[in-house]
Parts: sequence; structure tokens; C-alpha cells
Amino acid sequence: MPKQVRLRRGTTSQHSAFTGAEGELTYDTDKKTIVIHDGATQGGRPQDRYLQKVPATVLTQQTVSGPVTFNGGDSETYGLAVTNQTTVNQCIVNQDLQIKRRMQTQQALAYAASVNLDFDSPNSAGGKRITLAGNLTLTTSNIKFGMEMFVFIIGDGSLRTLTFPAAWAFIGAAAPANIAANKRGLLYLLSTGVADADVWARWLVQP
Repeated sequence: MPKQVRLRRGTTSQHSAFTGAEGELTYDTDKKTIVIHDGATQGGRPQDRYLQKVPATVLTQQTVSGPVTFNGGDSETYGLAVTNQTTVNQCIVNQDLQIKRRMQTQQALAYAASVNLDFDSPNSAGGKRITLAGNLTLTTSNIKFGMEMFVFIIGDGSLRTLTFPAAWAFIGAAAPANIAANKRGLLYLLSTGVADADVWARWLVQP
């Protein structure tokens, strides 16, 4: 018969007054969970406080059966960051709520006959500025759900043709064929999926 290994054990109350050796594992008989010790923290670190992802795809829903508190982050670093869409049934905010519009950053893109708009770049959540020196064709990459982007297109001294991905859905007016000399245009993009066909576009130009 295989050998059986049993850990030291105790109730939650007993653990609260116990400081285990560094690297020691004990068993909480009330919580039915392992407790990890570091030789300094009284009570150790019960593993029922931590979320362990069930091995599966990134779309497998995970469940936390209790309140969750995030103590990380500071005034310059997010304590919680969610990459994709989130559903919140009720939200209580204890401190100031700051809703940051995506226009808080702006990135100057070097002019080229073809310019790629990367929805997953560090500056994707903001405005992009292109000063024309010739005709312009726009392409996209790394499109993600729920991203919005502002593209400022600044004309030079000549009329310039503009070409966009054919699958974009332009709202309010058709895609512009060109921009007149010395005019400024604003292109607003919103993605509802991960392909060019999921990009909604709106074009405004200086009269």
C-alpha cells in the first residue's frame, strides 16, 4: 500500500494564533483548505482566499464563491484591469469615480502611402494624428471588441485621395474619396468585433 502523508492540522481559530515555518503547509479543518506559511505571517495564507483558474480555454467562466478584495495598485497603476467586456449588476464606488475617455492620449503616425491602425498598440486607446504628404490608404490590425479610436487627418497643400478597408461600415455618410487641400478631417472608429466588417466609421471634415 502507498505511504500516506498527513499535514499538521487545526481549526481556523487555532491557525490564527499559529506562525508556521517558512515553506510549511498545514490544513485548516474548518475551511477545508491548505494554509501556506512563510515563517513570519501569523495565521499563514489560507488558499481559500485565492482564485485558481480551472484549466480550460480563456472563455471558460470561472466562479468565485465569496467577496473579492483587490489591494494592489496605486495612483498610477490599476488595481484591477479587465481587457474585454464586463457585466456588472450593481456598482458601489467608495471613492471618486473617474471615467477616462480614450482621447486622453494622442499618437503621431509617420506618413506613408499605406498606414496601419493597430487597435492593440499601447496608444490604441486614444487619438492618432497623420499629416499627409501624399495619398493615403488605411489598413487595420489586432481589432478587438469595444475599442474606439480617433484619427486626425491633416491635409497638406494638395487634394489627396483617401482609401479605407472596404468592409468598414460608414455611418451618416459614405466613405470620403478624398480630402481637400489644407483641410482637417476627423475619423471616428468603433469596433464591435474582431474583423474589419465589425468596424463602424464616421467621417467629419473641416468646411
